[in-house]
Amino acid sequence: MNRENSKSGISGVDAGLLVLRIGTGVSILVLFGLAKLQAGSAYIHTGQWQFVDFNRKLGLPAPVLVAFLQTLNESVGSLLVACGLMTRYAAASAAIGFAVATLCSLKAGEPTWLLAAYYCMMFTTVLLAGPGQISIDHLLQAKSSAKLTDRVAAE
Repeated sequence: MNRENSKSGISGVDAGLLVLRIGTGVSILVLFGLAKLQAGSAYIHTGQWQFVDFNRKLGLPAPVLVAFLQTLNESVGSLLVACGLMTRYAAASAAIGFAVATLCSLKAGEPTWLLAAYYCMMFTTVLLAGPGQISIDHLLQAKSSAKLTDRVAAE
């Protein structure tokens, strides 16, 4: 079933994108994002954060900044993807973050590289396919298009 032939206006592709967005975004938030937010908050008070130490050990530049950005990806970014708001930007950032995480896990000899690679592929899929019709982005775009149509009709 394609988008144009759907009687309800919502296609299987859009439903699939919704499931992918919510599943990927919420799982990242729950599995990694919340813990990183807590660890980042503790870092402000204690100056200790295992993720920063791991980044230093790998020789990443600006290990605190990298930890902060990946924490944003795995919390705020994953929530934006799940909601379908600023989806392509959030998915692009997360895909890049998980591509780097895959490489870092490989370099460190961690078996979690495969999980990072899977998330990289999922976020890349959302980036390329877009959020679908069941998203805040689609609602905002439809509202914007309606306003533009009203302006053109009024002129």
